[in-house]
Amino acid sequence: MKTLVQASTLNALMLGNFDETVNVKDFLHHANTGIGTYTGLDGEAIFEDGVAYKATADGKVVTMKPEDGIAFGTVAQFDESVPEIEFKDIKDLEALKKALEPLVKDNKNVFYMIKACGNFKTMHVRSCFPSEKPYPTLSEVARNQREFHHSHTWGSVIAVFCPAYVNGINLPGWHFHYLSGDKTQGGHILGLSADKISVKINKIERFDLTLPRNPEFAKRDLCEDLSAKTEAVEGSKK
Repeated sequence: MKTLVQASTLNALMLGNFDETVNVKDFLHHANTGIGTYTGLDGEAIFEDGVAYKATADGKVVTMKPEDGIAFGTVAQFDESVPEIEFKDIKDLEALKKALEPLVKDNKNVFYMIKACGNFKTMHVRSCFPSEKPYPTLSEVARNQREFHHSHTWGSVIAVFCPAYVNGINLPGWHFHYLSGDKTQGGHILGLSADKISVKINKIERFDLTLPRNPEFAKRDLCEDLSAKTEAVEGSKK
């Protein structure tokens, strides 16, 4: 049975809990694919083929070390042997979500992960600069996020679908990150378009959550409804 391995909770991240939850080596011990962010909210994490990449706020992509810390993330051991599905005429991110809907509609109470590869006509991504203690909230950091627009870029979209009942633990619905094939472009996806992409999807029916151990986490009120703030953070800056 496939397992989605998660570090920390979304509400903890939203409230500014950016300390290390787990290091790269331990996070990828039984996983090779996923998304997240690093200690200090330092950039966007993309895990592909067992390698941890960081898309930085200055527009670069760097490879992380085994001892580097992860503040929040979700990974799994992705099964590449599943059938490949071709999507055509993806005009925007909502069109991609619509194309994915038939693949998840029969059971939205489990998790899913996709890898979507292709030549993207447009790719709109963002990343954030690292923060230092005392950490601000994620909403405050997102006001200074950096956005990048790429054209005719080939690479992989890695995304995780979470059920609605994990709201506050993770983001219900889809969460998309991008990494170009040459490992020079990446980030949290705000928009995209493509004539054709190839998609592989894994259904995941087991969930493994590692909680932060820093003193600040113990004092967080994680029951607050942060849905509106989370939705704002997921989009481009206003």
